[in-house]
Amino acid sequence: MPNILLTRPQAQARHLADELIAQGVQPDQIIIDPILKIAPIEAHCDITASTGLIITSANALSYLPAALRGSQLPCYCVGHATSQAARALGLKAHHLADTAKALCDALPTRSHKGPLLHLRGTHTTLDMAKHFRSTSLRVENLVVYEQIALPLQTETHEKLSQSSPVILPIFSARSARLLGKLALDWHRHRAVALSPAIAALCREAGFGQITTAAHPNRQAMMAVITPLMGVKSG
Repeated sequence: MPNILLTRPQAQARHLADELIAQGVQPDQIIIDPILKIAPIEAHCDITASTGLIITSANALSYLPAALRGSQLPCYCVGHATSQAARALGLKAHHLADTAKALCDALPTRSHKGPLLHLRGTHTTLDMAKHFRSTSLRVENLVVYEQIALPLQTETHEKLSQSSPVILPIFSARSARLLGKLALDWHRHRAVALSPAIAALCREAGFGQITTAAHPNRQAMMAVITPLMGVKSG
């Protein structure tokens, strides 16, 4: 059976590992070695200036400013899980799309009045404020966390340098770019990409095999990964 390398931030990687083990993957097949970590950035937020929020990553909810908790502000989210987490924090969450680009397309149909605040990390694939700058919809950015690059462990480098293929689930463009910068030959390894955009970055990195999830969510990723690991999906 192949090994699987989980490079998500520690908590997310551990959660994914637990799901894989529950599906029948053996623990000794799983390597956890985060390529980045999420850290908060102190953000001062005047909620009186905003009439709603945009949340494109659940990471932003982990560092939601105290002034926004329980505010019942309209909150436009990417992903069902993120929407549920936003509701649990006292926001009036709406699941609009499964990708940031699709959310941008859907937002103008909501006829929202007043400025929206996009809570995000330092690295983003789509700058919402810039995207809507020439439209009637006013969006401002509020950076509440950063994605800090981490080096892979020596043991992980050695495993990836061996002839045996390793499966890498890749959930973010940031992770794909960081992996692509490493002095490693990816042609013998398989990437499982969350989206076509991430798959394109995996091709640039040189992965020999790339599978893209049918939908950009964890459930669709699991449906791809578990058969590759020799167990039935679902």
